[in-house]
Amino acid sequence: MTLNKKTIVHITESFGGGVTTAINTYVKNSPSFAHHLIAVVREGDETGEEESNLFASSTLLKRDFTCLKKCLHRIDDLKPDVIHIHSTYAGLFLRIHPKIDTQKVVYTPHGFAFLRDDHPILKKAYYLIEKVLSKRCKVIAGCGVDEANIAQAFNKNLLTYPLVNICEKLDRHKLANKSERPLKIGMVGRITAQKGYDFFAKVAKKLTGKAEFIWIGGGDEKGNELLSQAGVRVTGWVKRQSVLDELEHLDVYFHTAAWDGFPVSVLEAAEMNLPVLLREIGPFTAEGLNTLADEDIASNELLLFLNGDKTAVDRANFNTSMIRNTHTAENLSNSISTVYGYITG
Repeated sequence: MTLNKKTIVHITESFGGGVTTAINTYVKNSPSFAHHLIAVVREGDETGEEESNLFASSTLLKRDFTCLKKCLHRIDDLKPDVIHIHSTYAGLFLRIHPKIDTQKVVYTPHGFAFLRDDHPILKKAYYLIEKVLSKRCKVIAGCGVDEANIAQAFNKNLLTYPLVNICEKLDRHKLANKSERPLKIGMVGRITAQKGYDFFAKVAKKLTGKAEFIWIGGGDEKGNELLSQAGVRVTGWVKRQSVLDELEHLDVYFHTAAWDGFPVSVLEAAEMNLPVLLREIGPFTAEGLNTLADEDIASNELLLFLNGDKTAVDRANFNTSMIRNTHTAENLSNSISTVYGYITG
């Protein structure tokens, strides 16, 4: 029943993986709004959640030259109160388009493009684009404290607000380690430079024979080969239930992304009570979590953990506890109401 509910349309060109899960959690935790979806699904990134019945309507588009036109037509049909744009390219093409009412726009980047490990000129170009386009929306709702802080630096008068990423309650938990096997260390993500597969591979190589390293996901062939050569078992891109099966059997979750929003995979690991080790990037330092600055530090920390060092174990468990206490449904629900309230009143 959507009568008298304000209409929200979610738009993304990168529907799949963590973006899928994040958008779904926004919808589930704001039932007082009527949510619609317009999305392009990334080939190979399907999680099985794309055809969700959470939305009042879902429009899934092919990635071709007609998708922007079709998207605009659908927006005209829906006449939404809020246009919630997710991801960089959707944020670019829709915010520059003159037909979009920018006073209705909420933008969630899910990881700013200028944080990528690209050529310095490209990074500056991405930054300038985001800075200019920050004037073409009402609110930037960062997926975490760090993303909101970065956005605020564009323009002191810009409305910014963090939406804490959460994951659903999972009927899963870390399974007890069997002492006869090596500890399992894993990471979930697309094999791309963003997710830091080279960092993960270097640490795995340094600890050859001391633990079993698993990359849960697929992607870049060069990255796949590099991981395999470092002794990492690569699952390829698998359905969500298989991801959870793999997570359940880990002893440590080790997130190595070079840049990110606040990844749902980390939240799911914490939800399962897995000890969590994190590469040093803004989303984690902004929340006061313990982080690892480089491959040598990460290798040493993992070795201490594997040897049962209490301080190292406590640091990993501290991360898990902090994440579970901060990234809650209550916090997200309150944040969404605040963000949409800037537009709907």
